[in-house]
Amino acid sequence: MTLSQTSSRLGALVGAFATSAVLLFAAPQAHANSGRYYTVELAQPATTSKAVVRGVVFQCEGTSCRAPLASSAPRNVCASVAKEFGEVTSFKAGDRVLEAGDIASCNSKKKVILAKD
Repeated sequence: MTLSQTSSRLGALVGAFATSAVLLFAAPQAHANSGRYYTVELAQPATTSKAVVRGVVFQCEGTSCRAPLASSAPRNVCASVAKEFGEVTSFKAGDRVLEAGDIASCNSKKKVILAKD
């Protein structure tokens, strides 16, 4: 094999690697950073329109909240959202939708507000 053929094959390999890296890492990150990675529905309208939960800003309008990707597991983010905003009725992280049992677990950890006398 000549030097020219080796260089050509090496260039093709580098090009294939670069294309794979873009497809594997850049495309999901664009979706995650768009502010729509997490989609949450609450039982009651949020009392605040913005809150930082697990290091990301959740923006809420009525009973719907959205946020970009956090570095925590979806169930942990769900529990933190329930603590911050109240009862969660549905939770979606990217393409993953939490099941009813997972959502019940999130809600079991929500903040309890005691009445003041």
